[in-house]
Amino acid sequence: MRELDWGQRYRPSTIQDVILSSGLKNKLNQVVNQRGGISLLFYGRPGCGKTTVAKLINPENTVFINCSTNNSIDTIRWIESEFASGMVTGGRRLLLLDEADNLSVDAQAAIRGVSEELSLYNDFVLTANDPNCLSEAVRSRFIPISFDMTYSEEMIQVIAERLCFICEAEGYTNPDKSIINSIIQKTFPDLRRMVKTLQLELMN
Repeated sequence: MRELDWGQRYRPSTIQDVILSSGLKNKLNQVVNQRGGISLLFYGRPGCGKTTVAKLINPENTVFINCSTNNSIDTIRWIESEFASGMVTGGRRLLLLDEADNLSVDAQAAIRGVSEELSLYNDFVLTANDPNCLSEAVRSRFIPISFDMTYSEEMIQVIAERLCFICEAEGYTNPDKSIINSIIQKTFPDLRRMVKTLQLELMN
């Protein structure tokens, strides 16, 4: 079945497709090429690609944990019990704790040791809209990478090109540039919201 939500339909399938600064994109490609061994904290405003990129680092072996709904110490205990051993294939797995800034105080205290104990077989990526909600002890164990986007003419051009591509892929040739520019101005830097707003505008 074809995905109806454009935000999901046009979610990038490679890091190269994600709208990021060239410096950040190069850094993330290095992480992928290194094949693990590093724990990361992706932070920035909603819709900037944190979760998308995290899922692309090791797409075949990623365990996704939604910390908005699973934020207690029991979740960390489950991680500790389930992923203490390596995979049959011998590869590394990536444990993605999405929206980790929702973790409870006890869960944050527990993840500090668990992330180190399980590092032989696992890489950890935490995403957070507000990294200040995480304790300093947690932040010290994860290398921070900011996804905050700088407003510039170059970045606006890249975003506009992406939105035009989506329009044409959906059969809307020669899209109204004023509509696209208006969407970018109103929703920057939330890329996810831009795509969803574009879908709504073109439905009218």
